[in-house]
Amino acid sequence: MIRELGDIMTHSSLRIVAAAAAMLLGSTAAFAGGFALREQSVVGQGSAFAGVAAGSGGVSSQFWNPAATSLLNDYGLISESNFAGILPQSEAPGAGNVGEKALVPASAYSWGVNDQLTLGLTFGAPFGLATDGNNGWAGTIYGDRSEVQTYTLGPSASYKLNDWIAIGLGAQLEYMTLYLDNRAGGDKIAKIDANGVGVGFTAGVMLTPSDTTQIGLGFRSSVHHKLEGKGLGVAPGPVFSGDVTGDFDTPEIVTLGIRQQVSDQFALLAGVEWSNWSRFKELAITPDVGSIPVTTEKWNDGWYFSLGGEYAYNDKMVLRAGAAYEISPVNDTYRTPRIPDNDRVWLSAGASYKINDKFTAHLAYSHVFMKDGDVNIPIGPGPGLNTSFDQHIDIVSLGLTSDW
Repeated sequence: MIRELGDIMTHSSLRIVAAAAAMLLGSTAAFAGGFALREQSVVGQGSAFAGVAAGSGGVSSQFWNPAATSLLNDYGLISESNFAGILPQSEAPGAGNVGEKALVPASAYSWGVNDQLTLGLTFGAPFGLATDGNNGWAGTIYGDRSEVQTYTLGPSASYKLNDWIAIGLGAQLEYMTLYLDNRAGGDKIAKIDANGVGVGFTAGVMLTPSDTTQIGLGFRSSVHHKLEGKGLGVAPGPVFSGDVTGDFDTPEIVTLGIRQQVSDQFALLAGVEWSNWSRFKELAITPDVGSIPVTTEKWNDGWYFSLGGEYAYNDKMVLRAGAAYEISPVNDTYRTPRIPDNDRVWLSAGASYKINDKFTAHLAYSHVFMKDGDVNIPIGPGPGLNTSFDQHIDIVSLGLTSDW
């Protein structure tokens, strides 16, 4: 039995780190597929993030497309603050709700320097999650607590080449923290605590072929992270200790958005997003003392399709609604209790209210329907696990735009 537990902990340790990498890599979000965080814009959330690359997400649209700030060139300095309350439910028999509530802040700024050049800046958490199962649950041997946080600063600039074409370029400066542990018989038998800094870039183009049409295409590069920290593993699992290191690459993300003004009051919004999660094929982590073998993940690409609308009710209030379908990158064969992610359907609604000439308040709500997360880990090594997670997500967000 001790030998079996040692074998299962070898695989378990790998799955712990794999889960962490997935959360670090993130795909989008209430929680977006692969544990990315899509909640960077309350305005965008109201229409299920449809058309955000074309500017429908307000000042925060620059997160998806740095060229989007060109639409705000005439407005001087603008700031936008967003706060998303995420309420996940992911429950399996005996496990309790492994998802933990989270408050995700994000902010964005733009400043029109002259008629052609606009500077932008974002700060937020594009990837992150905290999960924790009940201590006595059998699945904790495959992964107990996971906590990942990211902090990303995104300076950018957009430039109008002419009246209907603008380009944008930006940087991603990303700091990451990671904590993981797992248990056997209620006792903690493995722990990893690490952090790192990575750098990437963003690019985009904004087309305005007419006064009523906006088309935006944005790109976020992969960010390479070399995580360094401390690890400890004790019997009955593999024994390891000291410094730990691992290399993790986030997926490239391409977002296409369209905004079509149908009438003076109504605009139609649409979007498609691709995340290169298929680059996440295997994961290796190296402890200073001991060893952990490589694990195979074989994730798929992630996709997000959205459609929404925006209606100007009067001079002060704008109403929004939208729906989306998201294809999770998690492979059914390799799903674990640490990442029970699956395909999802989004329904969203939101509104903006102009308080005065300087301030506009935003509100959004989304309910995310998720397919059950079936986990089937065969016996040998270890006792195996056959369970299913019943899951959904609610997101309530508030925001404020300030025109200085």
